[in-house]
Amino acid sequence: MKWTVHHMYFQKNSLTNRTDELIIQIEKLALNTWPAASTFTSEHWIYRASGGITKRANSVWTAAGDFFPEGDWLAEAVRFYSFHGLPVRYHISDASPKQLDNLLEAHGYLKETPCSVMIAQSDVVIKKTLSESDHHFHVTVRSQHKDEWLTHFLKMEGFGEERRTFYNKLFADIEPQKGFFTLELDGLCVAVGSSIVENGWAGFINVAVNPELRGRGIGRIILHELAVWSRNHGADGLYLQVINDNEPALKLYSKAGFTPLYQYHYRIK
Repeated sequence: MKWTVHHMYFQKNSLTNRTDELIIQIEKLALNTWPAASTFTSEHWIYRASGGITKRANSVWTAAGDFFPEGDWLAEAVRFYSFHGLPVRYHISDASPKQLDNLLEAHGYLKETPCSVMIAQSDVVIKKTLSESDHHFHVTVRSQHKDEWLTHFLKMEGFGEERRTFYNKLFADIEPQKGFFTLELDGLCVAVGSSIVENGWAGFINVAVNPELRGRGIGRIILHELAVWSRNHGADGLYLQVINDNEPALKLYSKAGFTPLYQYHYRIK
């Protein structure tokens, strides 16, 4: 089923009745923005492993509605992650089975990293982030990431070189249309970001600003460039994921026109 931004914003009764379907759609699209190195599908759930780097790529995706796999799914997850030498972790969203969170808690799984997924119309974000004073910034967009882009990303996120191989593969494996953004000022890279476009939606990932320049409106500028490119490539709707305790990011996205759609978190044994 394809949801449009028109349905999202202008048919509110329909949206209220069908929010679960929209959340499942966004969850499925988000899967394709962050491919795992190894996967195993068990009916509606997907077991994902990628050497333990990032929670998204090393957890059981359960956001397919109120369905459990048949059989002993708890033991199945243990076998899968034991094979990969990883702890068992579940990704739980508002589109997961309603009893799942309490069941995992009862089995000793601890809650971690509460996050929000926010959505917006691309035209709204473009309008809210536009400024006439941004002409001195230069943006470059490429369909594939380059070593230089990855170097900037790792540095801005505070990641070490040991993650380079993982991210090289992850970004190369993204199948939908993608754009890797570099924002420069006077030849200095001040921000990076990515947009993944699929089925009329664009997912914003890897949005990072030079730590020494945060708080100067650069986040707004990179969001504007991401939104313009995404709309020009067929995305009327935008979505992104943000950790709930990241107050500066939540404030930035809210001012740019994003509103919360649903929550997710992880449970780890």
